[in-house]
Amino acid sequence: MVLAEKMRIFYLVLVILFLLAIGFFMFDYFRIIEAEEIFPFLAKKPSVVNWDQESPTEIEKLEIEKAKTRIIEEMNEIERLRNELQLEKEKLQAEAADLERIRQGIKEKERELKQKSKEEESRKNKLKVLASKISNMPPPKAVELLSNWPDQDIIDVFKQMDKDAEEEGRPTITNYLLTLFNEKRRAVIANKWLDSEAEKVPEENINSLLEEVN
Repeated sequence: MVLAEKMRIFYLVLVILFLLAIGFFMFDYFRIIEAEEIFPFLAKKPSVVNWDQESPTEIEKLEIEKAKTRIIEEMNEIERLRNELQLEKEKLQAEAADLERIRQGIKEKERELKQKSKEEESRKNKLKVLASKISNMPPPKAVELLSNWPDQDIIDVFKQMDKDAEEEGRPTITNYLLTLFNEKRRAVIANKWLDSEAEKVPEENINSLLEEVN
């Protein structure tokens, strides 16, 4: 009898505790009380985030953005240097073209000088031949031939005759030949001869004179 009474009391205590527990959790659920403040062990721990190793963290994202920025800056710098090199290349090519034009101009000038030197030498030789032929002709015949020549041609041949006579140590006959021209022609030739800036006889004129003499 006493045992049965004790068991009934025990069960009642259990029912009361059960009801208290249910009431406690109901009050906590509706936020009437804070169970975590009364029983700290009931506090919920923050969930641990399981980061995927392939997913970058915020710091890694910042590093990636910085790396991208550096790459873009380096690419821009490379492009700038490439453009500068292109400009330098074009400048060097232009300078090389100018130097080539100058070189070609020098070569052309040298060619012209050589050609002019050859022509001058040829002209001197032909003048020497003409002077020799005129010197060896009878004076009246020589003047008859010279009368049909231009004044400057006569002067150049006379100059060569004077030069040859001086080199050979003999008197020149140019003054005598000049006296055989008519007075008017003689005055014109003499005045032009005195002109130190008299033009030289052209090559084609000398050739034609040689043909006349021959």
